[in-house]
This record gives sequence, structure tokens and C-alpha cells, in this order.
Amino acid sequence: MNRWIKRIGFTVLVILVLVCFAVIWLLEQTKIVPEFYTEATQNRSANTEAASKALTANVTKLQKDLARPGFWEATFNESDINAWLIEQLPLKFQQLQKAGARDPRICIKNEYLLAAARYSDSTLDTVLSCRLQIELTEQPNLLAVHVSELKAGAVSIPLSQFINEVTQETDQSGVDLRWDHTDEGPIALIQIPSEHPDYAHGPVIIESIRFTNGAVILSGRTGERAAGCYQPRSPIYRFVTYHSDENRNSKAGSKSRSVPKRR
Repeated sequence: MNRWIKRIGFTVLVILVLVCFAVIWLLEQTKIVPEFYTEATQNRSANTEAASKALTANVTKLQKDLARPGFWEATFNESDINAWLIEQLPLKFQQLQKAGARDPRICIKNEYLLAAARYSDSTLDTVLSCRLQIELTEQPNLLAVHVSELKAGAVSIPLSQFINEVTQETDQSGVDLRWDHTDEGPIALIQIPSEHPDYAHGPVIIESIRFTNGAVILSGRTGERAAGCYQPRSPIYRFVTYHSDENRNSKAGSKSRSVPKRR
């Protein structure tokens, strides 16, 4: 009997040691910083205020272009966006800082962008990062956002665990969000309003979203013919479980169905 007690005790001890090593390894993995984030934080613009103002000026110009009938296009540089995040996050997104997030950065590659921010609380200090790919869909102004490689340091985090929380937050902020469930994971579908009280003309339709090294280029058309002549000029995401007919019905009826059912 004593021999069995010793064996069981030894086994439990080994398991505890392995669990401790696993926890230590996991914590060390969360401290790993993505290479692009290190470069983005080090390659800070010499004049952050000027770069931030340049982005604001581009946004203002785009708003004026959207208000006029016809074709429009806007280019936003990675350096200007990061400068704006540095300047404006403490002023306009204080809630994020209170939640523990700070120092956000992006890195724009061909066809996708990388995003990261440092996060810390009483038990964890890490860099949260992800890869974002944004595509048009067959419905005007319904964008498909594919979030992948979501990580805390080098530790992968499944997005599916946060669908309900993300949906609740977007509902509260007035963002029209739905989900398309695929084998690769959930795809966020975000509806961009085509009409706005400030627009003298409408609708405003996005026809292209392009990511190149260091910049994102948006283009589209404004006017009565824009929606009827919708012709995407960048890759289109094809729905898997989401049905556009459900979208029309949900707008006419209840708005409570944010997450479509699986087939």
C-alpha cells in the first residue's frame, strides 16, 4: 500500500511540476513582441504632430469628395495613421487606455494589414496582435473583415470565443455587424452607411479597397447611379453561411439577429 501511495504521490508531483513549467512557458510566450510592432514603435515619425495633421487633412478632403457626385479616391499612409494613433488615442479613446490598451500600431502589407497594441493589467503585460484582411462583398458597402493570427505575444487566441462580446460592443456603438462562419473561422461583415445627413448627394458606394506596402487606397462613387451600377474593382469575398436575403429581412424586421445560424 505504501508503495502505491508513493507512486501516486510521485505522479501527482510530476504533473504539478509539468503544469508549473507549462504556465511559466506560456507566460514567457506572452512576452514575445511581434517584429513588425517593434519596428513600428521604433520608426516613429520625426514630426508626429505634422503627420497626424496630414491624416486629418486627408480625411477632411475625402469627406468633401464624398459630398459631390462622381468618382472619388483617397490614400492613407501607414506612417500618418500611426502618428494619428499616437496623438489622438490619449485624447479620443480614453476608455481603451482605462481598459489597459496603449501604444497601438499598424503595418500595411500587400493585401492585408497587421495591427497590435500593448495590453497590461494586474496579472499580464503583453502585446495583442492580429492580421486583418478587408474585402468587398456582392452587397454594396458590406465589408468582409477577416481577423486571423490573433495572439497575445506568441500565444494564439481563438476569435470565436469573443464573438458575443464583440457583437454586444458593436451593437452598443451603433455598428451594423454580422458574422459569416467558415472553416477558417468567423468573418466579420460590417455595413458601411451609404447615406448620411451631411451628404448633399447619395448614395456613397465603395468600389475598391486596396492594400499596398505602406498605404491603403479607398475609391468609389457618389450619386443616384452609384448603387445601381455597383461594380467592385477589388477582390470580392464570397459568403459561406451568411445570406444576403437574411440581411434585408433583418433590416425590415428585428435587429436582434447579429450572428447568423450555421447551416
